[in-house]
Amino acid sequence: MRKILGVLLLALSLSEVSAQREVMYEQYLQNPMAINPAFTGARGDFNMTALFRRKWFTIRNSPSSQTFAADGLTSNGRWGIGFQALNDQTSYFTTTGVYGSVAYHLDMSDIWKLSLGGQGGINVLPIVDIGASGNNRALGSFGVGARLFSNNFYLGISKPELLNQNFGNQRVAFFYRRPLYIKAGGSYDLAEDLLLLPYAMVVQEKQYSLRVDFGAKLWVHEKIGVGASYRVGGKSQFADQPVDYLQLSAELQVGRNVRFGYFFSTRQTEQSLYNTQGPQGIHELMLKFIPSPVGFQKF
Repeated sequence: MRKILGVLLLALSLSEVSAQREVMYEQYLQNPMAINPAFTGARGDFNMTALFRRKWFTIRNSPSSQTFAADGLTSNGRWGIGFQALNDQTSYFTTTGVYGSVAYHLDMSDIWKLSLGGQGGINVLPIVDIGASGNNRALGSFGVGARLFSNNFYLGISKPELLNQNFGNQRVAFFYRRPLYIKAGGSYDLAEDLLLLPYAMVVQEKQYSLRVDFGAKLWVHEKIGVGASYRVGGKSQFADQPVDYLQLSAELQVGRNVRFGYFFSTRQTEQSLYNTQGPQGIHELMLKFIPSPVGFQKF
């Protein structure tokens, strides 16, 4: 019985770790590079984004993660170069990752442009064994993406993880999650000082039901941004946990160089290893810094 319970605990622990890279995937609204390297340099100006994510602000040692991303264009405007780093503590273990990305942007016509991107890096994941202390394993990561866009519309397709890496052990095997993302969106001026950014995204992943995200953000006077998005589907075939959730956001542009953001979602992924009676929802804070902005950054 003790061995059975141990294996079950191991499986639960590693399943939590297997979802931790997804923490960064979930930040695609704040950091499009998280799911599609073709967005590297898409904003034009060099910018840096720091994100702090916490399950419960009122409970000590609650699940949290920190993400940093930076990207920009080279002097000729054709190549985008980016960097991302993740430190995640949403389970009993800590995982880290660092990734570099590059994208090439070319003109297809007077209206349409195409971006092709790739990213690579390292994930440091805990390898746990029954009756032994845990250790870490560094595994490679590689992904690709493409984006077709104009001034008012874009369509992207990406697979941020192509490698089929096993970070389990002899008892339990766990592999990278390798979702396929297809995302479309637009940019529309509703009035002189109102900018609407709607989007929809479809996510296909093995052993998960088809997932659809849709939402929009509204910028007022390029100073205040409010948004809402909703997720439908994406349920694992091994779990009965509900996955549909709502996310709300508020952003404030301070001067030309700094942007603050607050994000709240009803997502419950991190509940399984923690007290499910605690406050519901996930809170996220964002700080964006653009050293030398040329124009307003929509995302």
